[in-house]
Amino acid sequence: MNALISEYSLLLKNEDKILDTLSQKQMELRNVLQNKDWSSLTTLMADVNRLSDDFQRFDSRRDELQKQMAPADVKSFYDILSHLRSKLLKCKLENQVITNYVTVTKQFISEVVEKALPQTRNKNYTKDGTITQPHAQSVLVDVRG
Repeated sequence: MNALISEYSLLLKNEDKILDTLSQKQMELRNVLQNKDWSSLTTLMADVNRLSDDFQRFDSRRDELQKQMAPADVKSFYDILSHLRSKLLKCKLENQVITNYVTVTKQFISEVVEKALPQTRNKNYTKDGTITQPHAQSVLVDVRG
């Protein structure tokens, strides 16, 4: 039982470190998106996804251990669990902020493109009468002046 408690404690410490790193990476990701630094975006997205996967793996193991532990033993970790829950909520909130920013930006760009290049929204039919979806027209922009 002592090994169970020490593994549980170690898992909580690892989750705490992961959430700290994840929170930092999410803030960097938001800054990269706002500054339109596309070269760093892919790397940061990969880091955030890897950290999220690591956290889920640790959290699943923590749940398994917690089911095997006595309630009194788990109760001694309530302060740490509460602290982790607040960090997790902070990460979820930051994730929601990023998602909202991307959604609003995507919608804005779609509206600008639609006004600049209006597309027909009617149904298109092939020669044999099947419906096809209209596709956006190709656009070539001459930036040479």
